[in-house]
Amino acid sequence: MKTLVLFFLLSLLVSVAAAETLMPAAEGTTWKYELVQEKISGSLDLDAPNELEQIPVTYRLGAIQKVDNRELRRLEIYRGDVLDSVDLIAVEEHQIICPARTDANGTIIKLVPPQIMLATPLAKGTRWTFDGTIGGKKVTQQYELAGEEEIEVPAGKFHAWRIHCEQTTPAPATIDRWFVPGTGFVKVATVVKGESGIPAQRTWLNLKEPPKVVVATTATPETDKISGGVSTEPKGQFQTEFREDTPTIYARWHGRGLHPKAGIRAVFIADDVPDIASNSQIDEMATTVAAVDAGGSFALSRPPDGWTPGTYRVEFYLDDALAETVKFKIVK
Repeated sequence: MKTLVLFFLLSLLVSVAAAETLMPAAEGTTWKYELVQEKISGSLDLDAPNELEQIPVTYRLGAIQKVDNRELRRLEIYRGDVLDSVDLIAVEEHQIICPARTDANGTIIKLVPPQIMLATPLAKGTRWTFDGTIGGKKVTQQYELAGEEEIEVPAGKFHAWRIHCEQTTPAPATIDRWFVPGTGFVKVATVVKGESGIPAQRTWLNLKEPPKVVVATTATPETDKISGGVSTEPKGQFQTEFREDTPTIYARWHGRGLHPKAGIRAVFIADDVPDIASNSQIDEMATTVAAVDAGGSFALSRPPDGWTPGTYRVEFYLDDALAETVKFKIVK
């Protein structure tokens, strides 16, 4: 489910410069947010609290990148200090579009047709549609400028335009974005709905401080470094909880400055699972890198009788050294 949420959130800032008065356009312009993800409690106890996860998210406007001989601006999205993806955008006369994006490994994902992220002029009732594919997956969204509203976020109080989106595929969802000319998006609220049509997850992205230009540092990059996480898809967003009927759990990793033929290993371990001894190894998978900066994933398939609910972890090793430990839960 988080994959769907993060898909909406990772594209929110691509309206960089439809006009000089819309948003800052200088290379290095940086927006800092707090992402709050709420998983709706499935308990019959109406007083049971919903789970909340808070993640720092940063957007940074980078340099030019060519795709299909077209010059596109890079909008880099970081979760914490780790580059999660890059939206590649183009400014046209009356709109900002996103023809492509890349994942953390640099793989280019095409949006067909290019997705309109902001239509101008800003006026109540302005509408546009995205009915196409993203990386081959069908996506249908209806957008409308709902009007002007007063809103308060950690960065301050703003007079903003609210952009409302109704998504019907690949899953029903609503997205509301509050846009301030000269600043950018100050808030995004997303509701992903379950099969019954009721909310399954709510997400908020709030601007923490006004945007500013941050000059890229020239510090020596880290070498022999890997990071990882777990997901329901080989290129999906990381998550910390899975249902017992999840078909496959992927342990994704990304390495920087790796030495030639470095070995990457993922060990799946049961931490606290009924009828399984604590710290029992479930599976182990390994590969050898082919590039200095590389990434990939290991897949663990659901057992015939389903996953056993409990707490698990994945240990990522670079050669024989433990590089990172990621914990996750299986729930009913």
